[in-house]
Amino acid sequence: MFQTSLARTGAGYIDFYLLHNLGNSRTQCFDNYEMWDYARELKEKDRVRHIGFSIHDKADALDKILTEHPEMEFVQFQLNYADWESSTIQARKCYEVAQKHNKPIIVMEPVKGGNLANPPESIRKIFEDANPHVSLASWAIRYAASLDNIITVLSGMSTIDQVRDNVSFMENFKPINKDELAVIEKARKAISEIPSISCTACEYCVKGCPQNIAIPNVFAAYNRKLIYNDLVLAKGNYGLATRTSGKASDCVACGNCERVCPQHIGIIENMKTIAQELE
Repeated sequence: MFQTSLARTGAGYIDFYLLHNLGNSRTQCFDNYEMWDYARELKEKDRVRHIGFSIHDKADALDKILTEHPEMEFVQFQLNYADWESSTIQARKCYEVAQKHNKPIIVMEPVKGGNLANPPESIRKIFEDANPHVSLASWAIRYAASLDNIITVLSGMSTIDQVRDNVSFMENFKPINKDELAVIEKARKAISEIPSISCTACEYCVKGCPQNIAIPNVFAAYNRKLIYNDLVLAKGNYGLATRTSGKASDCVACGNCERVCPQHIGIIENMKTIAQELE
């Protein structure tokens, strides 16, 4: 894969090279196949200038990896204003871990798969009342780019108009100011108040599940539909959440999860609904 990338760029070297998609059980593969050593060798041979990794996991997992591999020079993870205090994404906590280890950050999902460029009407109104002359995507991208120690913000663009919009506010970048941050905080609070499954990702439910269902991750996927009415991305996230664990339809209604849930969520009924809508 490295040789293919090198050949396609024609540059002779790569500036920032990532080990892709660490987190959960996937991290073990990087140990088993000595990929950390390979990345270091590439840098020693001047084939790459900086080595790092991307991760989809919680802050404690990020902290463990950075502690064990201080040679990694940067990290890439999901960060946006909607997920800043998320109990499943843990954007703020991951950011704080990167800061603790003094690792620069590449931001992915700054617009949350496009959801923050097309939010519910109540959220749209908050931003348009504050400034009707800028795009909704610009609020999200500038929020991420205004944080300290950011290398770059990866924005998914699918039309030339989106490219022009991004360039318009990033070419001569101005960080989010105090008044704008207050608007974003108001929007974040409004998003959190949209009805959804109130899972805090404590994972007590997972430990006793005989079907090995990653219940908090399944709920997080379904909340994407509930909050943003985005069924396509909800199904995509659900596929990732159940790739190496049980599906909602695998639930046998044993009740182990509901007996230990501190939020008293009706997990069994939600599993039935999610199986019908996302599978």
